[in-house]
Amino acid sequence: MVFPLVAFKNNIVFNQQGEPFALYPLKSFPYNNLPKYIREHVIKQMEQLLWGLEGRKGMLLFLCEELYVSEREYLEAAAMEPSEEAFRHAAEVRRTLLAGARKRRKYLAVQLSATALEDDWRAFLMECRDTVMGAFCGTERWLLNSQRLQKALESEEELFKKIRHATHGRAVFADLDFILRRNTKRVGVLPPPLASRDGGHFTPAILSAFSDGCKIDGRPPTYITIRNGSDEVQYQTFITFPDVPRELPLTGAEWLASLDVIGMAVDAAVHFEITKSHKAKKQVLTRRKFLKGQIKEAESGNDEASEEENDALHRAKNLISRLGSGEPLSKFSTVIGLADRDLKTLRANANTLKETYSTRGFYAVRPIGDQLKCFYSFIPGSKPAAPMIQANPGFLAAGGPSVSLDLGDETGPLLGWTGSFPVHWKAGYAARILKRSNASFIAGALGGGKSLLIKYLIYLAYLAGAYVFVIDPKMNEYAVLEKLFPITKIDLCPGGKDQLNPFMISCDPLTAKGIVTDYLFIALNIREDNDSRRIVVGKAVEMTAALPPEKRNMHSCLEAFREIQEILPDQNLREEAYKCALLLEDIRNSDLGRLVFGTGHTQNIARATVVNMQGLPLPESAERLKLGISPNERQGLGLLYLASTMAKEVAFTLPPEILKIIPIDESWMMLNISEGKRVIDSLIRKGARSHGAIPILGTQNTTDVEDFQGLRNNISYIFTFRTAEKNEIKANLDLLGADMDEEALKTGLAAQYPNLSSGWCIMRDALGRIGRVYIHPHPEDLIDLFDTSPKEAKKNAV
Repeated sequence: MVFPLVAFKNNIVFNQQGEPFALYPLKSFPYNNLPKYIREHVIKQMEQLLWGLEGRKGMLLFLCEELYVSEREYLEAAAMEPSEEAFRHAAEVRRTLLAGARKRRKYLAVQLSATALEDDWRAFLMECRDTVMGAFCGTERWLLNSQRLQKALESEEELFKKIRHATHGRAVFADLDFILRRNTKRVGVLPPPLASRDGGHFTPAILSAFSDGCKIDGRPPTYITIRNGSDEVQYQTFITFPDVPRELPLTGAEWLASLDVIGMAVDAAVHFEITKSHKAKKQVLTRRKFLKGQIKEAESGNDEASEEENDALHRAKNLISRLGSGEPLSKFSTVIGLADRDLKTLRANANTLKETYSTRGFYAVRPIGDQLKCFYSFIPGSKPAAPMIQANPGFLAAGGPSVSLDLGDETGPLLGWTGSFPVHWKAGYAARILKRSNASFIAGALGGGKSLLIKYLIYLAYLAGAYVFVIDPKMNEYAVLEKLFPITKIDLCPGGKDQLNPFMISCDPLTAKGIVTDYLFIALNIREDNDSRRIVVGKAVEMTAALPPEKRNMHSCLEAFREIQEILPDQNLREEAYKCALLLEDIRNSDLGRLVFGTGHTQNIARATVVNMQGLPLPESAERLKLGISPNERQGLGLLYLASTMAKEVAFTLPPEILKIIPIDESWMMLNISEGKRVIDSLIRKGARSHGAIPILGTQNTTDVEDFQGLRNNISYIFTFRTAEKNEIKANLDLLGADMDEEALKTGLAAQYPNLSSGWCIMRDALGRIGRVYIHPHPEDLIDLFDTSPKEAKKNAV
């Protein structure tokens, strides 16, 4: 067979018939597990796009790309600083990707308007001259004359304005290179692309370069054999659909998008043609008239029309009504391609794929003798290899060509997997590239993988040059980070050696006063209706803040309360000052309270800091926090608040271009008190968007957070791990923004939560896509290093 293309210019290819086709990378939209109205909108958008292409032929390409990167390429994409640990991480990732990691690339090829050379006699004569010279002189017919090229470029410009919202821009030479190379090598990593160029002729030399000089044997009836220049052999086979279901639901079918969940590398090419409504109506009327004649003839011969004929007549009537309202008609042809180095495996995969589609009502076959024709049908501008099937554009749109099943950032370090597709997470990507918040929310009970994920995110961010500030109110579990990189520890455990000076946490005097005031409101249990005590605390903080810097500390604040007892005329205020002085003195004399009576200044910010608060008395549940907590728990909560303000100061003190990752475990405690919520809000609303902060809010239960609805719009990444509680599952789905109708709660994501193994989670990425992800740290020895689940739980999970 003859190669279908003769030339190209920019993103336009010309086939053997001289027809120009423009090529575009197709944009994908969040879809899976989202509410039904969002999924319907995505399908409707694709249907409207097809409507806009009426009168044109086109093609949808779904191609897998097997991934490979060198260590240096990976580090560059991940923005990691070269170091021994970074190269160790990159080497492990490279080996993992070679095991078959892939991603999906989608393209839309659209026929451009006719060049109408017959209306330009000069161009028409030149075309005739080229044809005659090609026939009698042996010269090749060159289709890229200036007139034809100019008309194609003008037509493409007009088309691009109409469809740019559905594309990632125009295709470049690297896209064309990938499409042609992928056709001849569907197994393994593709070689580097050819040098970029903006136009040219598809000569035998360039085709040989694209195909690595391969030889194609299309003699076998059910497959083709490809042998490349290195004498490597691969086999390809193709499946077509001679018949499809009459109708598909608007959502739920996704017969094209489902190729990504099959578990094998599968490519697809869909040729389509959108017929204008008035032309389609004429065709349908003619066929309906012919069908009515057949039925009438049968009845005149004392015979009855079949049920199929009566049904076809009824459906034709409905179709005419829709066409009369302006809806176009489409016809399409689908070819699915598979490849393997082992012929037996290829046949087994093909049979599996046929059975998969047969259960959905598609008649899937491997066309005997047409395999080579199917092979060439993956080239943009080629002819369809299978019979065209008529359907409304909604049928093709319901296949989900614009559905995105990817997860994670476009580039960056490897976080985990969703099927065979890698999931990336890049520190700072959401704010710098997507102009969204860098904040993450992670919920999960013990043994699910929450702590492992937080530590792995810290590890990846540190390798990318980020500063680390960890608030650890648990069992000193973040101390393991010291085995990977040097950390500075701040020991705020009961009886710990370190002390804080709340007046010196912030360099800004106004902010420092606010921090101390809020701390005292927590520690002294000042309710909103206790105006007298609020006045006294405000006065004491003002008096202390007016002192020289070396005297600003909680000792001076205690003296200020005592002084207020003597100077204020109001008896009620004097009594409140006396009570505050007694309470603060009790705090100073306790093992826990003495930690806030430091007299030093703020130290320089270290590259990695862990605030260890092991053994800190804290509320055990959100319910207890509501009902009332003990004085000791109140002191612990106050210390946790001060640690959070330290994290906030790190975020806002360092330059915005420096990344700062700030994990706050058991963050529900801060989110459920007004003072702590203000700190967290400031971090995720401002710090995570414009100051390079990467807050990570960790909690065991989403339901522990009172106002988690307010978080959703300011958090880009959400990870929810295993849970069996119905209320918790509903809260997770609500926070994710997932589908929560009755059917989805029975069979959707809700049914997966109780069965999630350790390391698996339901994730929402910065683009709003939702799916199941396996968190896979690299190097793999990090799994044992980071894992805090009991040994028995680990064995059961395996």
